Amino acid sequence: MLNKVKRIAALSLTFLLLAGLISIAALAQQGVNQPEAPGAGADASGDRIASYEKAAENARLALYVNKDTLGIKVQDKQNGYVWDGTLDEKDDKLNKSWQSLFESGLSVEYMDAKRKISTAPVTGEQAKIAVEPMEDGFSANVNYERLGISLKLEVRLTEDAIEFKVPENSIQETNKDNRLQSLYVYPFFGATKGVQPDKGYMLIPDGSGALISLNEQTLATQPYIGRVFGDDLGMKGSPQLSEGMATPVEQVYLPVFGIAHKEGGNAFVSMITGGAPYAEIRSYPGNVTTAYNWTTAKWVYRENYFQSLDKEGKGITLNQEEKNQFDASMKVMLLSGKQADYSGMANRVQSELVQRGELPAKKDGADPLPLRIEFFAADNQKQLIGSEVIPMTTVDQMDDILTDLRANEVDRMMVVVRGYTEGGATGASPTHFPFEEKVGSGDDWNAFVEKYKAIGIPVYFYTDYVMAGATADGYGKGDIAQSVSKQLLSFYDTSYYLQPAASAKLFENEISSFQKHGIDHIAMDSIGSNLFSAYGKSSSTRSGSIETYTSMLPRDSIDSYAFYKPNYYLWRFADRIMDLPMSTSSFLLESEEVPFLQLVLKGHVDYYAQASNFNANPQKEQLKMIDYGSYPSFILTDEDPIKLANTESSWWLFTSQYSVWKDQAVHEYRTVAEALKPVADATFDKREKVREGVFRNTYSNGTVIYVNYTMNEVTADGNKIPAQGFLVREGGRS
Repeated sequence: MLNKVKRIAALSLTFLLLAGLISIAALAQQGVNQPEAPGAGADASGDRIASYEKAAENARLALYVNKDTLGIKVQDKQNGYVWDGTLDEKDDKLNKSWQSLFESGLSVEYMDAKRKISTAPVTGEQAKIAVEPMEDGFSANVNYERLGISLKLEVRLTEDAIEFKVPENSIQETNKDNRLQSLYVYPFFGATKGVQPDKGYMLIPDGSGALISLNEQTLATQPYIGRVFGDDLGMKGSPQLSEGMATPVEQVYLPVFGIAHKEGGNAFVSMITGGAPYAEIRSYPGNVTTAYNWTTAKWVYRENYFQSLDKEGKGITLNQEEKNQFDASMKVMLLSGKQADYSGMANRVQSELVQRGELPAKKDGADPLPLRIEFFAADNQKQLIGSEVIPMTTVDQMDDILTDLRANEVDRMMVVVRGYTEGGATGASPTHFPFEEKVGSGDDWNAFVEKYKAIGIPVYFYTDYVMAGATADGYGKGDIAQSVSKQLLSFYDTSYYLQPAASAKLFENEISSFQKHGIDHIAMDSIGSNLFSAYGKSSSTRSGSIETYTSMLPRDSIDSYAFYKPNYYLWRFADRIMDLPMSTSSFLLESEEVPFLQLVLKGHVDYYAQASNFNANPQKEQLKMIDYGSYPSFILTDEDPIKLANTESSWWLFTSQYSVWKDQAVHEYRTVAEALKPVADATFDKREKVREGVFRNTYSNGTVIYVNYTMNEVTADGNKIPAQGFLVREGGRS
């Protein structure tokens, strides 16, 4: 599949808006406020911290706490700026519930005996709070006596950040009538009120990354809600047909968000470091629910799910019996000066991931391969009796195409092969051997792999051990994942989701076959982009699924992995990332899309855009690749894809013939590869808007790339950039 599963997210945001906002929405009894002065975050004021006690201090930061509300203030000693964690003043335009939420450092959501979900801020619920000092911060034991829920909050200062943590083993539930549902920790940190005078924004992790402007009033009526790593199908169930017909919603691949009060002034970026598989990121611009601009994380301990009672689809809604087990933690990293923008946020996240060992360094001597060629070998179509294999690109034809590309000076590329299994692409996964003889024999593949390995063109073999074709062999019913309601998890009627343990076993069983044919480069679909809890023969939580997937990737027998749109927990295993998002979901509240993922990854992992075959505006997308530092991709066949009309691949592979796409592939290679050659191993340090539609991108080696999306030639820094063109100043030289 061409990562078909991404379409299951089509209505995920709509679902969350309807189901996930039950308690927060219930707070909004007042009308929308009018824009006013800034909220939680402003210049230093002795009066503002006078009622707070100093809890910790280091060379850069000072932490203050209000023991009654768990409110905090963090002073950046470099410039005196004070960050507010809660709302101090009384706002007459907020009702009591919203006032309590914003002035409390911690809030829980709970379900009572009548199945009503309510929000309980520590101030509104009058929870008992016992604050204890720690060497680098403080801890607080919070006891909601009436609810029978208690927990411990830990707040620590690090060199340039504040870390929040609620340990799993601190959570106690003693009243069977009240169930913990979710948790907010400092949801109001860095919030502002109304339209701001300085250029600022909230960063959300929608697709490649998006900004929500603080300088203009939004027309949106709904907040952004993104479930980290996508919906949990183990709780939600199989996607329905109507979902696949809606516009796909981009996934949250990296659990980060941020707020810049003023570009070049002060900003922060937060990363969820514990409980990410169970978290949501929520962003509320002013005029949506209240007048405040705020972005936060929400950790989900229990979810509702639908339990079917009969074949007609009648059923009841139940609440998760056992709560999810995790330490909820987050690191809020403070930025100032030139780092106080989305580029600085990305730089700080990059360094954090490197420090944690979650973002790899490039392999020594690894040459950039600025083009992905993905060959589609074969598929099959049903007949009255059996099926017929439709060969699209044989091994010899692949060799001919690559030889022709090299004759046109396209000599640095990676190759992916799919549809090589007996019977072709449909029904191939989750087992990938033997080879389809109409495409090539085992000896043919051995020779092909060796030939191109010798000249520096690696050949990756496409695999998918998560999605199993409904007509495929190699797995049993017990290997299929079930939802919590005991329904088999399926992608419509075409494929099933497998238990993570079954996926690991299937890959382990095939490693010897890969080794037999000299294959040590594997392209893996679904494993990085589909994360779900599983029930049935062998159950798995979301975090358990991550552990299974990451532990099934050996390096002793497989030299290189490439992943399709992986969540960040697989980045440390990746040598190449394919189909990295180049856009967002285009929600109304988004003012600008930005290459946040690319800013984090560049210089560590090479990444490729989605296939150019399917671009509606090739010129714009080519410019965007240069702007984002992404390499181009093409899915190619020797035969006309019209031959696939009666196969299951026809819905997505409708233009791929090499004779049609050769010139465009050569052109994009020459253009994009040449533009990005000077920054092949550099990090992407800064992206700045020179004017509307014109960007200046600065790399760690001093190279500057200007990109002009407009229809007119423009001048930037004394350089003329052609209309719908670009200019590279290598190391400061044009």
